[in-house]
Amino acid sequence: MTDSVEKIAADLAKYLRREQELGTSLYFNEGIINKEPEADQDPFIADCSDFVAKAITQITPSTAAELSLEEKTTQLAELNKQVAACEQCKLAPGRTNTVFGTGNPDANIVFVGEAPGRDEDLQGKPFVGRSGQLLTKIISAIDYSRDDVFICNILKCRPPENRDPAKDEVQACEPFLQKQLEILQPKVICCLGRHAAMTLLRDKSSLKDMRLKAQFYQGIPVIVTYHPAALLRNPNWKRPCWDDVRKLKALHDELVNK
Repeated sequence: MTDSVEKIAADLAKYLRREQELGTSLYFNEGIINKEPEADQDPFIADCSDFVAKAITQITPSTAAELSLEEKTTQLAELNKQVAACEQCKLAPGRTNTVFGTGNPDANIVFVGEAPGRDEDLQGKPFVGRSGQLLTKIISAIDYSRDDVFICNILKCRPPENRDPAKDEVQACEPFLQKQLEILQPKVICCLGRHAAMTLLRDKSSLKDMRLKAQFYQGIPVIVTYHPAALLRNPNWKRPCWDDVRKLKALHDELVNK
């Protein structure tokens, strides 16, 4: 029995060491932050710097007038009322609540997901279920909180059984998202999952390909990464997701400080 317990302990220690070397799952599972390797020991650093430099050179400056926090708050509240009254697609009759979005109206970073799920439909807030809890940890891992960013979805109503959004539903709801982003005027957008990326970027590439490119929406740089629900299904994607959000933070910091 003792040998068996010692073997289990040794296997567990080996597993935890591997996770620490990857610098991934412990960030998002338990909120434990591991010390990053030194820059000259981390091959990601050079790739990230190159990505950020290329993205910045391709940004198209916005010609829209900059809105104050008060203007953004007022306009978002009015748009929320329009969303709550919307009956333009077949999802409206089955919803409990519309899910407009939450966070800082003056946020520099906007996270865009796919559609509300059961918990979101019940509470009227985005990303409050299991995948939402993981998203909170991901945001925390790059030293922000949900109050620092804005979080929303392509669709504002829950599709039955959490199925993928239908084309006509996206077409009906997308103008609300476009108006949200027009009001928010973020520095960077992070698309969570392929459906969000396809909608904003008009790109039908694989998620893997979209993750590696510097992309833009209305001149705003877009980082594409995995949806938190996908990370719950496949923890092996947490490492590439961690790389993506580090790029997100690096790009954000460069834009804010330039």
